[in-house]
Amino acid sequence: MFRRGRQPEAVNFTSGCRRALVEAREEAERLGNSFVGTEHMLLAILKATDDNAPRVIAKMGLARSRVRRDVEARIVEPASKPAKDGAELPYTPRLKKVLELSMKEAAELGQTWCSVGHLLLALISEQKGIAAQVLRTHGVTYAAARAAVSAADETEFSIRIDDGSDRSIYEQIIAKVREAIATGELMSGERLPAVRELADDLDIAPGTVARAYSELERLGVVITEGARGTRVAERPVRPLRVSARPETLVGLLRPVAVAAFHLGASAIEVRHALEDAMQDIFADEPPGA
Repeated sequence: MFRRGRQPEAVNFTSGCRRALVEAREEAERLGNSFVGTEHMLLAILKATDDNAPRVIAKMGLARSRVRRDVEARIVEPASKPAKDGAELPYTPRLKKVLELSMKEAAELGQTWCSVGHLLLALISEQKGIAAQVLRTHGVTYAAARAAVSAADETEFSIRIDDGSDRSIYEQIIAKVREAIATGELMSGERLPAVRELADDLDIAPGTVARAYSELERLGVVITEGARGTRVAERPVRPLRVSARPETLVGLLRPVAVAAFHLGASAIEVRHALEDAMQDIFADEPPGA
């Protein structure tokens, strides 16, 4: 087991955080506003399904739909002209301050990556924007929000080896890390245990862990940065061309279908098993999405 580091060298935005910035602009455009404010950022955060946003929102006890309705009820378009076609909507001074505060909040919590949770915390600490006002009406205090973000950031991740598995230890480490990232147990920028630390914990040779980490890095799952250690890499927004996905997915699932056939499973059983396997990974996507 491990806890992520406490001495950040710099603070960057996670891919989830950057997606929230894009979606905040989309919310402003949807509502016909000529600017992007704290209210639009809160709407974007309420939609977020990656990064640590779901855990933070759950720990704060927020009902997304109710908060969203309250935010939209307060939005009034000013008399200013809308942005020209193709031009990006400008950030309000309050939202610019929130972005600065979010990096400060991340640094104070010992993080090298500014997550969606830190954005939410910054919206509250800014105090005067629509987002802060709405969150206060829902009983959210800065102390409670900070505790929620801190608790989400302190989530422990452990790897356990199944001695009875057909997979080698090397393969199990790779599979566990990839699954933890897919389910949100590990997030972009989060540090993995040092090679020797994990080797001692699992009572295996350090070379086995090093080999697994090297393969994860080759797959683009983690990055190793010297003294900063091995960390979860950011997930590309479009990791694979849409046109290439069907063929790739069939290649991945074909061996599973063949193995299921030889177990005597029916097609219906395989489909149900796939639905179960996708839980906690694609839980927020509607069927057929």
